[in-house]
Amino acid sequence: MLLQLKNISKGYGEPGTHSFRPVLDKLNLEIKKGERLSIVGPSGSGKTTLLNLIGALDLPDAGEVIFNGSDLTSYSKDRLATFRNQNLGFVFQLHHLMPQLTLMENILLPVLAHGKTSKDDKNWAEHLVRKVGVWEQRNQKPAEMSGGECQRTAVVRALINKPELILADEPTGALDEENATALTDLLLELSAEEGVTLVTVTHSAEMANKMERKLTLKNGQLH
Repeated sequence: MLLQLKNISKGYGEPGTHSFRPVLDKLNLEIKKGERLSIVGPSGSGKTTLLNLIGALDLPDAGEVIFNGSDLTSYSKDRLATFRNQNLGFVFQLHHLMPQLTLMENILLPVLAHGKTSKDDKNWAEHLVRKVGVWEQRNQKPAEMSGGECQRTAVVRALINKPELILADEPTGALDEENATALTDLLLELSAEEGVTLVTVTHSAEMANKMERKLTLKNGQLH
């Protein structure tokens, strides 16, 4: 088992006051290595909150987040930052590429956390850039690229450190139908080829239905 959420609760505001809003309520989830999973649900149901907990970007009010047998809720902030960089890849609705950097420089940014980029890092980046079809744009900056090209670049950046888990939060939300379909297929293809577990939060029925397992988040629980 790659990841387990055990009795996770999370809310916003001051507990015990009228301002407190519970979002997740004693939620449980198990994700196997190599699995491809989608999480759907109405707006405001807590999908992004759940993804942030899975990705150690936030901590639960109660419960455990177990990754490869280790409870992330016991980690320090520095240890969590290192964990995220080494084990996880993130793809968001907006690509969040640095506007002053080229495509290739953006992709190699996560590697810089380890120090200088190696020849192996650069070779891996070049392989992925060719694979996703943005080789011709490798020296361009985001403003010179289309939305689809920027989002494919973000997928490569998520894979650059060879993570065990990719978390995608509405990755096709800012794309037209053709590019959305292409990006969905690309994520599935790359996760299968590299053996990477994939968890997506999406409003797209097409994307959700292409995953091996689809769960719905409603009233703080997964169904």
